[in-house]
Amino acid sequence: MKSLGRSGREIQEVPLVSQFIVDTNLCKKDGLCVAVCPAGVLALGKERFPEELPDSHCNLCGHCVAVCPHGALTHTGLPREDFLPADNTLPAPALMDNFLNNRRSVRGYKKKPIAKKTLDALLDVARRAPTASNSQNVHWIVVNDSEKVHDLSAEVIDWARASGSSPAMLAQWEAGYDGVLRGAPTVIVACAPEEYGWGKQDCAIALTFLELAAEARGLGVCWAGILTRIAALHPPLREALSVPAGYAVCGGLMLGERKYKYRLVPPRKPLSVQWL
Repeated sequence: MKSLGRSGREIQEVPLVSQFIVDTNLCKKDGLCVAVCPAGVLALGKERFPEELPDSHCNLCGHCVAVCPHGALTHTGLPREDFLPADNTLPAPALMDNFLNNRRSVRGYKKKPIAKKTLDALLDVARRAPTASNSQNVHWIVVNDSEKVHDLSAEVIDWARASGSSPAMLAQWEAGYDGVLRGAPTVIVACAPEEYGWGKQDCAIALTFLELAAEARGLGVCWAGILTRIAALHPPLREALSVPAGYAVCGGLMLGERKYKYRLVPPRKPLSVQWL
């Protein structure tokens, strides 16, 4: 059997069990599903209905199902009830720019814990962040207890004492100020398999999604860079975080209700850009 690929050339196929179900009564043969497939899994068959190519690898991105305006395509690995209705309404650029420009790294938090319902909503947004080849390898660790967060900071301080590092941070700690996690009531850590080559990038993108979703809910957020770095150097900190075996800590965020309200947006360095 022959079919037409996205380039229009004929591709020889062999029969196979497909992951895709096409409702031929609904399909308009417009080829949208073929055009958007990033893995080149689909092609138009002899009757111009989409067909799965042999020896192809679907990464379960769901673009093919999501793009069809007629609801003609079903993927056996992606239940239709798990899809969300698309809202193509865009925020006004000025509104979005203002939101992003006003984002701040917040280091002063109220003691009030974040509601579990809010954290669930933030993680649901973050899990939809793009990942390399739609691998979705990000694993989340949530510490929503101020005492446990304090214990994590204490592990970092133990490392600092033993290594003779960060005397200023040690002095802050001895004076009663947590310069590691800033007294935040909540810390969220993103991990990825150690052998996975895109873990840092995927986790950074997912954490950014979560950060902006938290900002939109009025929460204060700051990146937990010290915690992330020391987790790779200090096994007791990994144990305190209960990091799964074979996973690396790739990033983290402190979250909480803002203790202070900022009145101005500070300046930044001039833009450094090179146009080619």
